[in-house]
Amino acid sequence: MGTAGATSEVATLKEAVSAAERSAAAERTEREKQEAQVAAVRQELQALMEKHESLERDSKTRESELASALESAKAAKAEAHKSLQEIESVKKIAAGKAFFMQSKDENVNYVLLTRIRSSPGAFADLPRSVSDAAAFYRAEEGSSTEKVFWSQYAEAGHPVPPSDQLKQLVELHKVAEQAMKGLIVRLWPGEAMPGSYFGLVRRLVDACPWVEVVKRSACIEGARRALARAKVHWGKLDVKKLITDAPPAGKEYCTPEMYYKTVLKGARKIADECPRDVIIE
Repeated sequence: MGTAGATSEVATLKEAVSAAERSAAAERTEREKQEAQVAAVRQELQALMEKHESLERDSKTRESELASALESAKAAKAEAHKSLQEIESVKKIAAGKAFFMQSKDENVNYVLLTRIRSSPGAFADLPRSVSDAAAFYRAEEGSSTEKVFWSQYAEAGHPVPPSDQLKQLVELHKVAEQAMKGLIVRLWPGEAMPGSYFGLVRRLVDACPWVEVVKRSACIEGARRALARAKVHWGKLDVKKLITDAPPAGKEYCTPEMYYKTVLKGARKIADECPRDVIIE
């Protein structure tokens, strides 16, 4: 009886151990399954986070590209508008209509030049310039290429084709270029000639203030030579006092203007001695 009881107890224990092992295995399997599910969820979450970050980057990139595209579109629109204006201006010129160029030379030294450029003068009226050129060369003696060219438009009673208008503009361009070069040589004899038509124009923009410099230099040089000759005869003459002091007693009524006529011949002699290529500041 004792042996049978022990055997039964051992069997019961074995059964309990087996049950415990099965339960532990089931729990382990369930735990592994849950861990696998958690890992899968983590991977999905990580993938979602990466996708979200990628979408954010793409969104910022698209915003930047969109802003850049908008700026490019604005610039293209402005350029197209400018081109249309230029085309309209060319059409007006080709049709012989007045065309006004807005001057950028707002400096006080360039007021006269600005007034000339912005006025509806011969530069804006091609037919009038053509008529003036034809009359000018017709009055010249002899024969020349220019005379022959402009004579064909002297009595044009019909609209001139655009191709001929372009030829007229080219010829006027040549005449203007030669005139500008001649003036630049006289005003800046020691400097190199600009290498482009626009360079000639820009140099002439500086002509207005430069003429003032030349005029001032001429006044100084003439006065310097005249006063130097006076010093030759009166070595102790104080030139500064001569210019700034009032007339001596008894001659208060005397003014320099009273003697302009009598000294004019001498002034012309002095002018002949003055150099033409020296600027005195």
